[in-house]
Amino acid sequence: MLKIINRKIKAHAFVEHLQKLSMWRSVDKLVFHHTSSPIETWKGSASILHYYSIYQSRGWKSGPHIFVAPDGIWLFTPIEKEGTHAGPEGKKRSIGIEIVGRYNEELPTDENIKRLTAVVTHYLMERFGLHEKDLFTHHQFEPDSFCSPTITAGWLVANIADHADYLVELEKKLAERKNENSNLAR
Repeated sequence: MLKIINRKIKAHAFVEHLQKLSMWRSVDKLVFHHTSSPIETWKGSASILHYYSIYQSRGWKSGPHIFVAPDGIWLFTPIEKEGTHAGPEGKKRSIGIEIVGRYNEELPTDENIKRLTAVVTHYLMERFGLHEKDLFTHHQFEPDSFCSPTITAGWLVANIADHADYLVELEKKLAERKNENSNLAR
Protein backbone atom coordinates (compact mmCIF):
# COMPACT_ATOMS: atom_id res chain seq x y z
CA MET A 1 0.00 0.00 0.00
CA LEU A 2 1.15 3.49 -0.83
CA LYS A 3 1.91 5.50 2.31
CA ILE A 4 2.55 9.23 2.02
CA ILE A 5 3.53 12.08 4.31
CA ASN A 6 1.17 14.80 2.93
CA ARG A 7 2.79 17.62 4.89
CA LYS A 8 3.48 21.16 3.76
CA ILE A 9 6.57 22.85 5.14
CA LYS A 10 8.30 26.19 4.71
CA ALA A 11 11.77 26.64 3.23
CA HIS A 12 13.59 26.77 6.59
CA ALA A 13 11.74 23.67 7.84
CA PHE A 14 12.71 21.81 4.65
CA VAL A 15 16.39 22.54 5.26
CA GLU A 16 16.09 21.49 8.90
CA HIS A 17 14.32 18.31 7.76
CA LEU A 18 17.24 17.49 5.44
CA GLN A 19 19.76 18.15 8.21
CA LYS A 20 18.02 15.63 10.49
CA LEU A 21 17.71 12.87 7.88
CA SER A 22 19.38 9.63 8.72
CA MET A 23 19.94 8.06 5.33
CA TRP A 24 20.66 4.43 4.67
CA ARG A 25 20.30 4.59 0.89
CA SER A 26 22.63 6.24 -1.60
CA VAL A 27 21.41 9.23 -3.64
CA ASP A 28 23.31 10.19 -6.76
CA LYS A 29 20.73 12.17 -8.72
CA LEU A 30 17.73 14.44 -8.54
CA VAL A 31 14.95 13.86 -11.08
CA PHE A 32 12.62 16.77 -11.81
CA HIS A 33 9.09 16.53 -13.15
CA HIS A 34 6.15 18.82 -13.59
CA THR A 35 2.60 17.90 -12.67
CA SER A 36 -0.08 16.89 -15.13
CA SER A 37 -2.30 19.70 -13.85
CA PRO A 38 -1.71 23.42 -14.30
CA ILE A 39 -0.59 25.55 -11.37
CA GLU A 40 -3.99 27.30 -11.21
CA THR A 41 -5.71 24.07 -10.17
CA TRP A 42 -3.43 23.43 -7.17
CA LYS A 43 -5.43 22.98 -3.93
CA GLY A 44 -2.76 21.97 -1.41
CA SER A 45 -3.54 18.79 0.49
CA ALA A 46 -6.52 18.04 -1.75
CA SER A 47 -4.17 18.01 -4.75
CA ILE A 48 -1.69 15.79 -2.91
CA LEU A 49 -4.54 13.35 -2.21
CA HIS A 50 -5.53 13.54 -5.90
CA TYR A 51 -2.02 12.44 -6.93
CA TYR A 52 -2.03 9.81 -4.17
CA SER A 53 -5.20 8.38 -5.70
CA ILE A 54 -3.64 8.30 -9.18
CA TYR A 55 -0.45 6.62 -7.98
CA GLN A 56 -2.34 4.11 -5.84
CA SER A 57 -4.58 3.19 -8.79
CA ARG A 58 -1.38 2.35 -10.71
CA GLY A 59 -0.32 0.01 -7.92
CA TRP A 60 2.68 2.13 -6.94
CA LYS A 61 4.26 1.46 -3.52
CA SER A 62 5.79 4.97 -3.47
CA GLY A 63 5.68 8.19 -5.48
CA PRO A 64 7.79 11.27 -5.93
CA HIS A 65 9.41 12.59 -2.77
CA ILE A 66 8.62 16.29 -2.99
CA PHE A 67 6.06 18.59 -4.60
CA VAL A 68 7.19 22.19 -5.03
CA ALA A 69 3.93 24.14 -4.98
CA PRO A 70 2.86 27.78 -4.90
CA ASP A 71 1.87 27.39 -1.23
CA GLY A 72 5.02 25.60 -0.02
CA ILE A 73 7.10 22.45 -0.18
CA TRP A 74 5.04 19.29 0.19
CA LEU A 75 6.60 16.08 1.47
CA PHE A 76 5.11 13.03 -0.23
CA THR A 77 7.30 9.89 -0.13
CA PRO A 78 9.92 9.81 2.64
CA ILE A 79 13.32 10.70 1.18
CA GLU A 80 14.76 7.69 2.98
CA LYS A 81 12.68 5.40 0.71
CA GLU A 82 13.17 4.78 -3.00
CA GLY A 83 10.46 6.66 -4.89
CA THR A 84 8.50 5.81 -8.01
CA HIS A 85 8.64 8.61 -10.52
CA ALA A 86 10.79 8.09 -13.66
CA GLY A 87 10.80 4.49 -14.74
CA PRO A 88 13.14 1.81 -13.40
CA GLU A 89 16.39 3.64 -14.14
CA GLY A 90 15.21 7.11 -13.10
CA LYS A 91 14.10 6.03 -9.66
CA LYS A 92 17.34 4.25 -8.72
CA ARG A 93 19.38 6.20 -6.15
CA SER A 94 17.34 9.34 -6.83
CA ILE A 95 15.01 11.86 -5.30
CA GLY A 96 11.93 12.72 -7.36
CA ILE A 97 10.73 16.32 -7.34
CA GLU A 98 7.44 17.44 -8.86
CA ILE A 99 7.21 21.12 -9.78
CA VAL A 100 3.52 22.02 -9.71
CA GLY A 101 2.29 23.26 -13.09
CA ARG A 102 2.39 22.29 -16.76
CA TYR A 103 5.66 23.43 -18.33
CA ASN A 104 5.47 21.88 -21.78
CA GLU A 105 5.89 25.21 -23.57
CA GLU A 106 7.49 27.56 -21.06
CA LEU A 107 9.42 27.64 -17.81
CA PRO A 108 7.79 28.43 -14.47
CA THR A 109 6.88 32.09 -14.03
CA ASP A 110 5.36 31.97 -10.52
CA GLU A 111 7.98 33.56 -8.25
CA ASN A 112 7.20 31.34 -5.27
CA ILE A 113 7.55 28.19 -7.41
CA LYS A 114 10.91 29.43 -8.72
CA ARG A 115 12.17 30.43 -5.26
CA LEU A 116 11.11 27.15 -3.62
CA THR A 117 12.54 25.15 -6.55
CA ALA A 118 15.86 26.95 -5.91
CA VAL A 119 15.69 26.04 -2.22
CA VAL A 120 14.86 22.38 -2.87
CA THR A 121 17.49 22.02 -5.60
CA HIS A 122 20.27 23.86 -3.74
CA TYR A 123 19.84 22.12 -0.41
CA LEU A 124 19.35 18.63 -1.86
CA MET A 125 22.50 19.12 -3.95
CA GLU A 126 24.36 20.31 -0.85
CA ARG A 127 23.04 17.50 1.38
CA PHE A 128 23.98 14.74 -1.06
CA GLY A 129 27.11 16.28 -2.63
CA LEU A 130 25.53 16.57 -6.07
CA HIS A 131 26.45 18.75 -9.06
CA GLU A 132 24.75 20.00 -12.23
CA LYS A 133 25.61 16.70 -13.97
CA ASP A 134 23.46 14.94 -11.34
CA LEU A 135 20.28 16.87 -12.21
CA PHE A 136 17.87 15.10 -14.56
CA THR A 137 14.34 15.37 -15.84
CA HIS A 138 11.74 12.66 -16.21
CA HIS A 139 11.92 13.24 -19.96
CA GLN A 140 15.53 12.03 -20.00
CA PHE A 141 14.48 8.62 -18.65
CA GLU A 142 11.13 8.35 -20.43
CA PRO A 143 11.10 10.55 -23.56
CA ASP A 144 7.48 9.61 -24.34
CA SER A 145 6.17 10.87 -20.98
CA PHE A 146 4.07 14.02 -20.84
CA CYS A 147 6.91 15.74 -18.94
CA SER A 148 8.64 18.07 -21.33
CA PRO A 149 12.35 18.81 -21.64
CA THR A 150 11.67 22.51 -20.88
CA ILE A 151 13.03 22.33 -17.33
CA THR A 152 16.73 21.50 -17.67
CA ALA A 153 19.73 21.14 -15.38
CA GLY A 154 21.01 24.45 -16.79
CA TRP A 155 17.77 26.21 -15.86
CA LEU A 156 17.78 24.68 -12.37
CA VAL A 157 21.34 25.90 -11.70
CA ALA A 158 20.58 29.35 -13.15
CA ASN A 159 17.44 29.47 -10.98
CA ILE A 160 19.59 28.88 -7.88
CA ALA A 161 21.85 31.77 -8.94
CA ASP A 162 18.80 33.98 -9.56
CA HIS A 163 17.70 33.36 -5.96
CA ALA A 164 21.11 33.64 -4.30
CA ASP A 165 20.00 36.62 -2.17
CA TYR A 166 17.03 34.66 -0.87
CA LEU A 167 19.26 31.67 -0.08
CA VAL A 168 21.64 33.95 1.87
CA GLU A 169 18.69 35.32 3.87
CA LEU A 170 17.47 31.78 4.50
CA GLU A 171 20.92 30.81 5.83
CA LYS A 172 20.76 33.77 8.25
CA LYS A 173 17.30 32.70 9.40
CA LEU A 174 18.51 29.12 9.92
CA ALA A 175 21.50 30.36 11.96
CA GLU A 176 19.18 32.52 14.12
CA ARG A 177 16.85 29.56 14.71
CA LYS A 178 19.82 27.37 15.65
CA ASN A 179 21.02 30.03 18.12
CA GLU A 180 17.57 30.36 19.64
CA ASN A 181 17.27 26.60 20.05
CA SER A 182 20.71 26.31 21.68
CA ASN A 183 19.84 29.17 24.04
CA LEU A 184 16.61 27.40 25.02
CA ALA A 185 18.54 24.19 25.71
CA ARG A 186 20.70 25.90 28.33
